[in-house]
Amino acid sequence: MNQNVQAVELDTKARPKDPARSEMTPSRGGTKAIADDPALLSMMIQGAEQSGPLWTATPYWQGYRDRILRELHRVGLRGMRNNQVLLKGFAFGGLPRPELPASPVKRAIWHALTAIPGVNRILAEHDRVLAAEYERHKSTRRNLARVALDEVAKSFPDLQPPAGIANDDADDAFTWRGHVVVPAFAIYLTRIADFYTRIQPKDVTSILEIGPGLGLSTLAHMTINPHLRVIANVDIVPVLYLSTQFLRTIEAIDLVDYRQMREHVTIAAEPAANGVRLYQMAPWQLPKLEGQIDYFFNSFSFQEMEKEVIRNYAAEIFRLVDKGALIHSMAAGHRPGAGGQREPVTLEFLEQVFSKKWPSVRTIDGFWPRVYGGSAELTRLLTK
Repeated sequence: MNQNVQAVELDTKARPKDPARSEMTPSRGGTKAIADDPALLSMMIQGAEQSGPLWTATPYWQGYRDRILRELHRVGLRGMRNNQVLLKGFAFGGLPRPELPASPVKRAIWHALTAIPGVNRILAEHDRVLAAEYERHKSTRRNLARVALDEVAKSFPDLQPPAGIANDDADDAFTWRGHVVVPAFAIYLTRIADFYTRIQPKDVTSILEIGPGLGLSTLAHMTINPHLRVIANVDIVPVLYLSTQFLRTIEAIDLVDYRQMREHVTIAAEPAANGVRLYQMAPWQLPKLEGQIDYFFNSFSFQEMEKEVIRNYAAEIFRLVDKGALIHSMAAGHRPGAGGQREPVTLEFLEQVFSKKWPSVRTIDGFWPRVYGGSAELTRLLTK
């Protein structure tokens, strides 16, 4: 890990912080606030530094990682759901704002320029126009999400979104049939609904996902599948930290975090007495996971990795997962170098890797392509 990230780690450990807001404490909008846990973040960063290259953030995500750590050092998790600097790249995060350069000198120059009266007026007008456009875009996304939710409900009339999807006052929240949700949740729900129109929910009691981002896909599974008992999520630091602190505010989830598993030699995937047990795991913890998982999921993150990293993950997935996998990915992957990869990771390559265990391969059409313009050709459902 580079020196900037190491410096952020030390600052995160040492700097005084406001008292952490309890996830059980209502925030301004009546939703639950997301609590800071700098000790947990420091543990994750230390683990990442000690893990091997096959388990750390690939070049595509190193810039994201450094940006998120800088912002966590600056403001912590305060207002996370509306902070695009924290969430950009894997979740919606409120009104866009400039991403300041990492260099302190360049940041100082920027602040000096914005203090000049003429420049200040220009930027103020730009911000006004951007805010107005953001509000229009937010309204459009809400309307499309309502259409998506209504469509999914025709096939799954007993939809029960768990309470807390808009926790921490997500500014694009809206109410649908008495449930408070956000537009991005509907996108994930359509993809997951396409899966459950092919696979019976009763046949899926446990799942593994690599790269779930904030965790809206986790909540989408819980919305449709009442039989689900175990979820294992794997993501890089610090995205894992953000999703852990968000998902622990969802009362329907029995969450096991990195701290609880850090010293374990093995991690047994066991269901909770009631509801869903969620294991929030760093990549290097995956080899410790034991138990049988029904299905594996990945959406658009394998294309950001090197081929040897994917093969490394595949070995663990094959060890754990029995029934099949659902993969979403761009057909041609990233352009060479665009994602940091030495060569593009294509959907054809992913199909070749995973069809070794699950030779029945098909695309899945449905809600996501129909409502959001996704393409069934970017999907692969692999089963025995």
